Amino acid sequence: MVDRLKKSKLLLGLFWLFLLLLFALLLVFTGRWTRQLELNRIATKAEDSLNVYTGDLLIELDKFEALPFILARNPPFLQLLLDPHNKKNRRAVNAELERINGLAETSAVYIIDAQGKTLAASNWNEKVSFIGEDLSFRPYFKQALQGRPGRYYALGNTSKIRGYYFAAPMYSGKKILGVMTVKVLLQRFEDNWAKGFEKVVVTDPQGVIFISSHYPWRFQSLSPLSNDKIRELKRSQRYGDISPQSLSTGAVSSNKNGLHFISLKSGSLPYVKTGNQPRTDQLYLISSQEMTDAGWTVHILSDISHVEIQVRNVVLLVAFLLVILFLSGALLYNKRQSGLKQKEIELQAHEVLQELNAQLEHRVQARTQELTLANTHLTREVQERRRTEKALRDTHEELIQAGKLAAIGQMAASITHEISQPLAAIRMYSENSLVLLDENQPDQVRVNLEDITELVVKMSHITTHLKSFARKSKATLESVDLELIIHNVIILLSMELEKSNIDLHNHVRSGVFVLADQLRLEQVFMNVISNALDAIEGSAEKVIEIYAEDQENFIEVSIHDSGSGIQDNDLKSIFEPFFTKKQRGKGLGLGLSLTESIINDFGGRILAENNPEGGAVFRILLKKGLLQSQRNR
Repeated sequence: MVDRLKKSKLLLGLFWLFLLLLFALLLVFTGRWTRQLELNRIATKAEDSLNVYTGDLLIELDKFEALPFILARNPPFLQLLLDPHNKKNRRAVNAELERINGLAETSAVYIIDAQGKTLAASNWNEKVSFIGEDLSFRPYFKQALQGRPGRYYALGNTSKIRGYYFAAPMYSGKKILGVMTVKVLLQRFEDNWAKGFEKVVVTDPQGVIFISSHYPWRFQSLSPLSNDKIRELKRSQRYGDISPQSLSTGAVSSNKNGLHFISLKSGSLPYVKTGNQPRTDQLYLISSQEMTDAGWTVHILSDISHVEIQVRNVVLLVAFLLVILFLSGALLYNKRQSGLKQKEIELQAHEVLQELNAQLEHRVQARTQELTLANTHLTREVQERRRTEKALRDTHEELIQAGKLAAIGQMAASITHEISQPLAAIRMYSENSLVLLDENQPDQVRVNLEDITELVVKMSHITTHLKSFARKSKATLESVDLELIIHNVIILLSMELEKSNIDLHNHVRSGVFVLADQLRLEQVFMNVISNALDAIEGSAEKVIEIYAEDQENFIEVSIHDSGSGIQDNDLKSIFEPFFTKKQRGKGLGLGLSLTESIINDFGGRILAENNPEGGAVFRILLKKGLLQSQRNR
């Protein structure tokens, strides 16, 4: 039994080891396959791009290849070589070369004699001219002097401008008199390549870069140059005094699939890495294509730094899928082994769920009953609150009405005096009229009757204002004439003002409308002015001033009195109910509280403060109303 158990564990261990080895082999194969697949894709794309770049260069070179041979047959040009001292002909040749250079859009066109001296050039009239330069050392001159087409790419010895040189021998019979040379610039290729994302370079037979999409690489070499190549460059002066430096750390390497790689030094890379990581050498895939006629090689350097990232991502993905596959298999096996147990667990879970469901239903019923009771209680509270609010509104209306009646009660004596005087006068006029009638004086009776009529009209005005002020009304906001309301209040208080010898100056102009209820606004001014009358009762100077000012969307009414003012401690409490400084029996302290409530209902405000010049000031802010003309629109 023990041996069987050990054997079973051994087999299980070997099985796991086999799976791990298989897992590792799959990952290694996946990494290599992904890497090679991506490198092949990059190489294929580079080959396609090389065909395009090489084709463009060949088209450009072929366009100018025949030009020096055509020009070499021009009789005036040959005549210059036969008679170089003919100044008139030289000027004509220079002008013609300048014209041809402009039409052909070349860099320069010039004629070199057999000794290598430049006799005429298209740039004869420019600051930098080739005329008189000794170019016998140039390979294209030597090639043409041997009767072969001359081709060469170099840095201009005089202009210091790179160019490709086409040269053709100039014959007189079978004798070569000189060389016709055409210089072409290839700068536009660099400019166009620099706009792209690919790193394109063109190297000469010595391996020196003379055209590059990355400008700092110009006149450098992809790999270290041999001593022979360095000596040849110095001898030919192809790039002047420039000494090419290697961009790479070594020669180009290849893999078994025929792909070539080059490692560029960190200092030569066409970008700068950011962060704290140091810059390191970078490996590029290099694809090349030769241009045999020109002696050039076009290269594309493809950045493959992302390949390892892609390989890593694919390997991780495959590893993840393998792990998922393994786990899925393990889960399926485990599910098969635990099928019966799962059914038992499901039965137990079903019983538990039934019990929990029963408990939940019981709780829901209990909670529903609680919520129903709470809702009934809340409904009662809402109804009770509504009844309370209605009672408060009714009480507020009664308080307002009581305030009116209280104000009328305070004015009762004055009103009685105001009415008793006209009544006494009416009695006197009536008795006098009876006597006059007995004496047959009807004209005098008419005069007495007219006086009686005036007294009745006066008493009618007083009673009309009293009835209007005292009647109950529902608050209705409308545009009311502020000056008319204040005028009505002053009429009601006229006897009190006259009796107390008080000067009241109303500076409110007509035509000012505010949004309010007329009767309640009259009660507001009645309360405030009555308080002002009480405040100046013991003052030597008894003056009340009423002003109205425009405050954008509001009208501010200010009532000034010449009393002793309001104590600082009382300013915060002056509008509270039952607050009063009057003697007992002269008021309950509700006037200003009701006044504030009425003003708030109008959407306004009332403020109390002391006047720096003496006395108190009540400021009432009321919303502007519409003029009669605006209401009729």
